Amino acid sequence: MFKYYSIMNCLKTRSGLLLAFLLFPFAILAQKPTIKYGNVRMEELMMPVYTPDSTANAVVLADVGYTYVNSTINSFNLVHERHCRIKIFNKAALDEATVAIMYDDETITQIKGSTYLLENGKMVEFKLDSKAIFDEKVNARYRKKKFTLPNVKEGAVIEFSYTIRSDSFTFFKEWEFQSKYPVLWSEYTARVPQQYDYRIESQGYNSFFVSEKKEETGGTLYHWVMKDVPAFEDDQYITTADDYISKVKFQLKGVQYPGSFYKPVLSDWEKVTKVIYEDDGFTSSIYQTGFLKDKIKQITAKHTDPVSKSFALTLFLKNAVKWNGLNRMFPAQSPKILLEKKTGSSADINLLLVGMLRDAGLPANPVILSTRKNGRVNEYYPMIDNFNYVIASVRIDSTDLLLDATDPYRPAYLLPERCLNSKGRLIEENRVGRWINLENYLVFASKAANISLSINNGKVSGTATVYEKDYSAANTRAQLAEANSKDDYVKGKYKVAGLTITDYSLENLENIDTTMVTQLSFEYDAEDTPGILYINPILFNSFNGNAFKAKHRTYPVSYPTLTDLKTTVTVAVPPGYAIEELPKPAKYNLSEDGAKFTYLIGQVGDKIQLRSIISFNKTMFLADEYEGLKAFYAAVSAKLTEQIVLKKINN
Repeated sequence: MFKYYSIMNCLKTRSGLLLAFLLFPFAILAQKPTIKYGNVRMEELMMPVYTPDSTANAVVLADVGYTYVNSTINSFNLVHERHCRIKIFNKAALDEATVAIMYDDETITQIKGSTYLLENGKMVEFKLDSKAIFDEKVNARYRKKKFTLPNVKEGAVIEFSYTIRSDSFTFFKEWEFQSKYPVLWSEYTARVPQQYDYRIESQGYNSFFVSEKKEETGGTLYHWVMKDVPAFEDDQYITTADDYISKVKFQLKGVQYPGSFYKPVLSDWEKVTKVIYEDDGFTSSIYQTGFLKDKIKQITAKHTDPVSKSFALTLFLKNAVKWNGLNRMFPAQSPKILLEKKTGSSADINLLLVGMLRDAGLPANPVILSTRKNGRVNEYYPMIDNFNYVIASVRIDSTDLLLDATDPYRPAYLLPERCLNSKGRLIEENRVGRWINLENYLVFASKAANISLSINNGKVSGTATVYEKDYSAANTRAQLAEANSKDDYVKGKYKVAGLTITDYSLENLENIDTTMVTQLSFEYDAEDTPGILYINPILFNSFNGNAFKAKHRTYPVSYPTLTDLKTTVTVAVPPGYAIEELPKPAKYNLSEDGAKFTYLIGQVGDKIQLRSIISFNKTMFLADEYEGLKAFYAAVSAKLTEQIVLKKINN
């Protein structure tokens, strides 16, 4: 397993006395706290609502962090202190009483917590019992300290503080100034000794109230404050809140001691690439495939071209091993154990795939990436902790064929949506790396429905044939596999108020390389008044017209894939009826065809024919396009609900 760079060995090669002298000022320099623990004001307890955002379930009154280096004669520690105070308005925010602190090779001490309530006009404090603090194992690397503050109710003020100590200086603790609740005051101070050169990255759409950098004796003081920060509203149309939330983060670039040359650590991507590839944990699965040589020959003997060989080996692993749901960049078990247990992480599976592809004579390499929920990778800031996943790549002519063997429900050429996050870093055998695009703009989530409707005595009978390709088909196959039964899934997915599915069939469910076809037969009662029938022709509409409710948006809208939704409807006008009213044709276009909607309708003989096409031809819409996108969704949604009106003819 890869271990973060630690400079403790370097420190021990120097004079302990000299370094203690150099770092000592940073241990004793005091910082006047913005808030004092226990000094809760009555107005905080009596606050009924946060006026700037009356819908907020809670508000962060203050969140203060301080990171510095502490030294003694025998040790050097990176120390991070945090003190947070929150006002709870209602039951929806009671989960803020439970605090979980993730850590790895660190020590967490000085945990304090209190709940403050107003009882009979007086403030009452309930302190956290040390016996209520628990330590839990998360996985092979991480643990967490967890505690729940006592007696938390609506109207309470809670606060907690803790200290984290680490002997690894690679990463100063990052600091988030924004949360899912409004933040009145967020403050972070970092004291960096002059020996350490850190890369500092800030992000977000909120301005600093204070942003200071001050050179001091022995180092640099950084001080940031944000005030009145709005709540971050997370939704499904972003990669992850971590990409856009206001924060600062650090990574060690280099070290320079008095009288010594500057020693770079992870100053550029080539160094990062080399450190990752030369880690035994990363390459072990690639080079431990000897026991599979006969199997690899057997699989590839049936194929002549490199693409089909690559697909065949990927399919073999998909069927042989089940992904355990863990996104990993480093494997946790050997290939032999993986195949014996038949389950493993993305790294266990895909690094073995790289090794098998190489043994088949194919120019294969690993590609490290960050999944959408892990956040984007900033190409200008070399940071190892940006990555959490690895896939395989095969170079064919001038194209990189990207492969992932974790999902049995999608074709080999189709990466899971979680991997579609801008760019990944390909690492060649000579330790040289390069960026490659992960998103394929030739592949859509494609869905087409052909619907036929006939009306007899006020009852509508119909058939529908739904064709799904690529991401749409893959997701449907995966959802079917998770469903209790096919019957439950189909009747749930195609549920429409008042409609009964009388029969259905599923074609190409197992053949993942082909278009999936769903056949439906259904019936429902038409909405009518004496002599008038109202028909809604767009059934099984999966378009979410209420996707965007916020008035404003300061960050982009991001979709994992391009989308193409087509619906064709034929309505037979029943004898004795004539068309009273049809929806009008419409065409909407957003951001130079970034999103398009076409709605065509007309009468041909005794039939009404309708065609609707919704296309999203790019995966990201910037914040200044939000108003247009929101209006596009509303207009399309309204159009899809418009009805056909038929009137009985008086003979």
